[in-house]
Amino acid sequence: MKNIFKISAVLFLVLSLVVSSCKKEEVLIDGCTDINAMNYQDLATNNDGSCEYAYDNAQGLWNISSECDDLVISIPLVGDFPVPLNDMFPESIEISGEEEEVISMDINGNIVLADVANDGEVTIQENQEISLDTGVVGEVDVDITGSGMIESASNGDLTLNLAFEIPLAGTQTSSCEISFTK
Repeated sequence: MKNIFKISAVLFLVLSLVVSSCKKEEVLIDGCTDINAMNYQDLATNNDGSCEYAYDNAQGLWNISSECDDLVISIPLVGDFPVPLNDMFPESIEISGEEEEVISMDINGNIVLADVANDGEVTIQENQEISLDTGVVGEVDVDITGSGMIESASNGDLTLNLAFEIPLAGTQTSSCEISFTK
């Protein structure tokens, strides 16, 4: 019986040494561990506070530069009138948070709502409309659609598709590439 006890004790000791020698020390990898963040790092094991959220990054005063397709208003029997769309957009836009994942952009006093996904994708909501002064036929209603991406806290882009409802000329369209910087 004493031998069984001694053999059991030796086996337990050997087994304990084998198991403890197999344990590896956990290596911590700093980074963003929140899957809802724009900069989520799947290999990170230690949240270092660096997480960035698209909804938060989107808000604030942004400088913009626009590159728009030319709009030419064609009125039958009258002629064609070029409208410089780049001049219609302000040099900066204030973006505010409305509710979770929804922002508003103030474009020359017109509020446009957009959805912001966790990955930074921005999509203009349906039925958004602003008024712009064409100079040629005065102020017209413009339906806006489009999408873009918030790349970081200091830059992003947006493609706007504009549909102008022009008296005597019907609906005419154009698009604009907008770059955002802070």
